[in-house]
Amino acid sequence: MVTEISLNTICGHTTKIIATKDGKSTHIHIKTTCEKLRKWGTHFDMEMKDLMGGPETILSQKMAEAPLTPTCLVPAAVMNACWLENGMISKNLARKMGKMEIIFDKLE
Repeated sequence: MVTEISLNTICGHTTKIIATKDGKSTHIHIKTTCEKLRKWGTHFDMEMKDLMGGPETILSQKMAEAPLTPTCLVPAAVMNACWLENGMISKNLARKMGKMEIIFDKLE
């Protein structure tokens, strides 16, 4: 199975995350226009321990090596892709939702 998530964010960059489960690992491939994200490397694997979050995870290590802005949605999108691939979020629910949004309701 494959999960693909695309992001168009306020910073103007576009990113596609492709997650593929293979045994106990989930392979992540990131296609992006963001130079900071490219420093993470375009391919890496997430193990089950990485899917629970915390300071010892691969995402935490990547954030320490090449920090992103606190508003970057990519780390959350990577986690969502992994959770979908590992059955921790329903793919049927994700298909039904179609997208998740941040809506700027009021800006004065």
